[in-house]
Amino acid sequence: MLELTSTAALTNRFDMRSTTSSPRGIRRAFTLVELLLVISIIAIVLALVLVGMNQLQTRSRALACLSNQRQLSLANQTYAIDNNGRLVSPRTDSNPPDGGMRSVTNCWVNTNNANTAGVELEKSLQQGALWSYVGETPKAYVSPMDSSGRVRSYSFSGFVGVGELDYGHRADDWFDFPDPESPDSPEGFRNTQFKTVSMSLIPQPSRTMATITEDDRLIRTDGQGYNYSGWVIEVRPPTGAGGLWIDTPALWNTGRVNISFMDGSVDAPNIMYEQLSLAMQANPIGHDVTETGSRPAFRFMASILLPGIIRPEIQ
Repeated sequence: MLELTSTAALTNRFDMRSTTSSPRGIRRAFTLVELLLVISIIAIVLALVLVGMNQLQTRSRALACLSNQRQLSLANQTYAIDNNGRLVSPRTDSNPPDGGMRSVTNCWVNTNNANTAGVELEKSLQQGALWSYVGETPKAYVSPMDSSGRVRSYSFSGFVGVGELDYGHRADDWFDFPDPESPDSPEGFRNTQFKTVSMSLIPQPSRTMATITEDDRLIRTDGQGYNYSGWVIEVRPPTGAGGLWIDTPALWNTGRVNISFMDGSVDAPNIMYEQLSLAMQANPIGHDVTETGSRPAFRFMASILLPGIIRPEIQ
């Protein structure tokens, strides 16, 4: 009897606890507000991840671009060792671009008979002086940031590897620096000959630009155009007219300009501001853009063309 009473009591206790605890066991569904909040948080996290991935990819492509430029700069040094110290010419065609000039045999790429309707072919790279020095790989000539489909994204500075003609034909054997006819030109610069055909003639190789990314949109015949000859700006004493970018840099790296130096080092200085970038983008051929005002980007580029030769007073 005692055992039966105890069993009943326990059963009643169990029933009471079960009845009391049952509301806690019911699984409550999410409300619409809660679901929307979770979805919003997931969307924000995904957006941050995608932005981070895009930034990482852009940085990765920029580093690969700079690596190509380092390879080209070092290839130029090796070429010089094998050729009595003579650097490659920044010209892109062995034929003279001007009737009063001579042909060259050491242009770093050679578009002579290596382009179709103005579109450069891989043969241009193969005919150039650096082809064997970059391992005969066309990838060294193309920036992963360049979406144009061209075979070449880079230009050599028109201020190095030049200067064998008279004083009026230096800087790519074509453009004068500074303008010897300008009345503002310092007396010490007039009728002078700047030769940069060998590394020993370059005062500061670690600060002298070797290569640059260029988006040359100049249409030749009816093709898409290509980076033609060495990269130059018009360095001359300031006359109030602004700084003339004869060539413009590629604007792929968000305000930065990818460059290499003669010693093989690389950099991506952040010098392109919105007003100048818009002016360059609006130019249909990517040439002859004038930077007005204090010309900060122009002056920076002028300072790395031939430091020690192109003095600050004509930048």
